[in-house]
Parts: sequence; C-alpha cells; structure tokens
Amino acid sequence: MMDVGLPLPKRIFQLVTISLLLIPASFCWAQDTSSSSDLKMTGFISVTGGKILNGSLDANYAGPAQIDGNNCPCYTADWSNAGVYTKSFSLKPESRIGIQATYKPNANTSFVGQLVSRGTDGTPNLQWAYGGYKLDKHWEIQVGRKRVPLYYYSDFQDIGLSYPWVSTPPELYGWEVTNYNGASLRYNNNFGDNNLTASLFTGSEKVKDSLYQRLYYTGKTEVSWKSLIGGDIEINNGSLTARAVYMQADARAQIFDLSIDDTAALKAYGFAFNFDVDQWFILSELTQLSRNFKQNQYTVTAPAMTLGAGWRLGAWTPFINFAKYTEKSNDHSQYLPQSYKRTSFTVRYDMGSSSAIKAQLDRNTDVTNNFGGNNTLFRISYDRVF
Repeated sequence: MMDVGLPLPKRIFQLVTISLLLIPASFCWAQDTSSSSDLKMTGFISVTGGKILNGSLDANYAGPAQIDGNNCPCYTADWSNAGVYTKSFSLKPESRIGIQATYKPNANTSFVGQLVSRGTDGTPNLQWAYGGYKLDKHWEIQVGRKRVPLYYYSDFQDIGLSYPWVSTPPELYGWEVTNYNGASLRYNNNFGDNNLTASLFTGSEKVKDSLYQRLYYTGKTEVSWKSLIGGDIEINNGSLTARAVYMQADARAQIFDLSIDDTAALKAYGFAFNFDVDQWFILSELTQLSRNFKQNQYTVTAPAMTLGAGWRLGAWTPFINFAKYTEKSNDHSQYLPQSYKRTSFTVRYDMGSSSAIKAQLDRNTDVTNNFGGNNTLFRISYDRVF
C-alpha cells in the first residue's frame, strides 16, 4: 500500500519549500550576474521516491529487526545520511537540495561555499567552505572544508544529474565521515591528448550524533577521523578515465550509552576505470577500507566494487549495474563476515541539459542475512541543476 503521508512529513515539506524558493531565485542571480562577475550562484535538487516492492527476512536472519526505526525487510540506500526504504513509499531517504556560491576576487583566488538540505535532515548543512589560491597555471592550494575524495564521484555525488544511477552505489559511497577540515594541494596539466589531475590532502573531522550511527544507535554518539592524509591521481584521454586514491587516518567511534569507545588505524585505497566511446559507456570502481582495532587487536577489511554498462539512445539511457560489499576479519570470534550484493537496471530520460528523470529497479541480496533482508526496490527521481 502506498503511503506518502498527508500532509507531507515536516522534513520533506521543508525540502520542497526551500526548492521552490531557490529555483526562481537562481534565475534572478543568473540575470544579475555576468561572465565577468566575481560571484556565481548555482544549485541542484533531487526529488527521489521509492519503496520495497517485495522482500523477506530469512529464517536465519541475524541482523536488526529495525534500522533507524524502520521495520525490516528494508534497504539502506544512503548510509552516510540514514536513507532507508521500506514497503511504504517515501520521498525522505534520498531527496535533497543544495546551493553553492563561488566568489573570485581575482584570477588566482577563489572562495567556495555549499549548503545542502536533505529529507533525512531538514537542517541545511555546510558541505563545502574553502578558499583556493593558484600558485601558477598548474598548481593550486585549497584550505577549508571539503569532501574526502575517496571515490570517483565524491566531489559531486549529491548532484544526481552527473551520473546514470538514481544515486551513487551505497556499497562504496557510504561511511560515517564524508568531509574533512584541512588543506589540499592540487595539480593539473595536459600531456598531448591526456589530462592529468592529482592532489595531496590532509585534515580531520569530528561528527556528533551522525546520521550513519543513527541507523543502529539511538543515543549520543561521536565519530572522529584525525591525522587524515592521502592523495589521488586521475588521467583522462577522452574515451578512457583512470583514477587511483589512497588515504589513511586515526578513526575513533564512541557510543556513549553503551560505553563503546573503539579506536582503529584506518587505511583505504580505490581504483576507478571508466570507458566512454560513441553511444556506449562502462563505469567501474573498486575500493577497500581496513580498520586495525588497536584495543582488541583485530583487523576488519571491507572490499567493495561496482560495474555497470549503459547505452545512450538520444535522450534515453538504459543502464545495468552490479555492486557488492563485503566485510571480513582476521578474528571471527570478535567479528563475523558480512556481505550483500545488488543488481540494478536504470532508465534515464534527459529532459534537457539541466534536468533528467530516472527510474531504477534494484534486486538486493543479503548474503550473510544481517543487512535488512532480501528485497526488490523501485525508485524514481527528478534531478535538476540551476
């Protein structure tokens, strides 16, 4: 039975209200600013709804009966922001709106700020707030708040228009920390037909009562990543894009009501290979995060991958994808293996250069019976940039 909730839930009402205010305002900004203006305002919106069409919990199911208060079978589409779908239709898990301001007082200096409001958290949150200075035509230093560039789509994963799925694969894109406060040194250059970009970054982040932790814990929590350092490199020659990244940090997770205080040495690396020629394109990415828990002296590794192929037919783009996430440890007495996998089929229709509609069917398999159960999920989204 479809239940969208009348009136709309408060957070979704806030999201829609903000979008109605910002979209016409963006046209005013477009009229008031020119190509020579110091200030540029842009924005994006994704109105996404979905529900589980059918699902079940295996007789040997060992996971939680509820995730963030949602009865299972359920599907977590956005781990970082507690976006969970159930058998009732909802706009809450993945709908979002963002606005970004870029100010360039001169050719070498820039300031960027971005606010995002989500269906799971109606309060606008500061995602980006940094200043950049170009040392020369190839090198730039940036200082402030940015996204951790762990994944290929990290910098623009909230902008639904930029990829073929309804949302980026949660098997990879979903951890308790997504931003950092610090500095990065960026490099860009062309070598013949090849474009190379690279960066080194360092910083830290602390998140109190994170939405990620809210999935399983109702009390006070705190997560911190300190001494974060890493680097990434990307090469593009038109049809082929290859990217590699490495990162490490000292991670700490505290669940105060349960007197849990875990510290771990975190290491992560990832690779992405994307191929695009004529109407066909292939997207692939794999990552592995490992946490070496210092107190109990065991290590958990979490490899994840996604592989998909699409075909552009004018304004239409059908896309099929497979993704998998696994957790394994070197001490099963302290941490049991966990895994789930998903096959999806998406149809995207581009309404123009600035908006698109997508419909996606996901078949999720809870391999180790502790990730919300097996289910089939349907989602539809409207994505727009302005």
